[in-house]
Parts: sequence; structure tokens; C-alpha cells
Amino acid sequence: MNAPTINIVEACDDAELFGRWLRDRSTWAAWLAFIAALFGHPLTPDQAAVYSKCTGRQQLPAALFKEGWLICGRRAGKSFILALIAVFLACFRNYDAYLGPGERATVAIIAADRRQARTILRYIKGILAETPMLSGMLDGNERADGLDLTNSITIEIRTASFKTSRGYTFAAVLCDEAGLLADG
Repeated sequence: MNAPTINIVEACDDAELFGRWLRDRSTWAAWLAFIAALFGHPLTPDQAAVYSKCTGRQQLPAALFKEGWLICGRRAGKSFILALIAVFLACFRNYDAYLGPGERATVAIIAADRRQARTILRYIKGILAETPMLSGMLDGNERADGLDLTNSITIEIRTASFKTSRGYTFAAVLCDEAGLLADG
């Protein structure tokens, strides 16, 4: 299946996609600047100011980050934004060139423990189930630790252990509360 051609900034602006969850744009302004910067999209002047203020950098990013770190406090919206990014990477990117017959790519959400990761998984399930354009991508194979999509992508929650990540084709690995992750 070919992924629709839309970038994450457009998806966040689209009321039929993620825009419906980001209704009060002023409260999400810093997150929208972060998302644009993370994915290498042009920043508006207001977003550039937020980026410079939060990072201490004057030079704006020119390309997609391969990895990114963010420090924010409680109730800042980080779990929801992580879920939104996971859904975008699972639904709007095509990984067919990297998969063999019958193989699935995995978008992994890693947290210090499964309880912590379940919050993100609940957001993911809610975004997918309650977004008409995406709900058809759920293939019905929902588990306590993840779900499968019809485009050969699996979204799973995992604990921080190198032992449990062997043998997977990871499309993305998203870490929550990385400062609390235990050594393998």
C-alpha cells in the first residue's frame, strides 16, 4: 500500500487529520514548532523564535533530524505528541522498499515500563480509531502491547531492553522518559 503524500505539518493543520486534536493552536504552538523543526520543514517566524528560545540556537534546522531530544515537564503534552508522531510515521510513510514478503515494520514506543508506555498506546489507538481517514488502517489485530495496521506496520510498546529488540525491522523508535530508561 502506498502511503498518502502529506507531511506532518500539513497533517497537523488538517482538521480531518491531526488538526482536530490540536484545536487551541496557541497552546500547541511550541509543539508545532518542535514538529516542524524535527521533520526539517520550514518554520514560520513565530516558530523560529520559539525554536531559538527553547534551543539557544540561532541557526534553524535545514533537514530532517535523525534523532532528537526534548526536555519538558509534567503535563506538557509529550506523550500525546509522541503518539501523534508515531501515528504519522506509521500511516504516512512507506517502508515497502525495506520489507521482505510478509515482513512488518515496527514503530516502537520505548518507556521505562509498560505501564508508562500504555498511555501513549491509548493515545495512538484513539487517534487512529477516531480519525475517519485513518480508522480503516486498523486491521483488528490489537494486543495489550500494540496493534497492526493494514500497511504492514506494527506499532508496539516496549520496555528498555536491548534483549527484546533483536530481529525486528524498526521503522522508528520513539523513547519516552529517556532519562529514566534502565540499562539492558
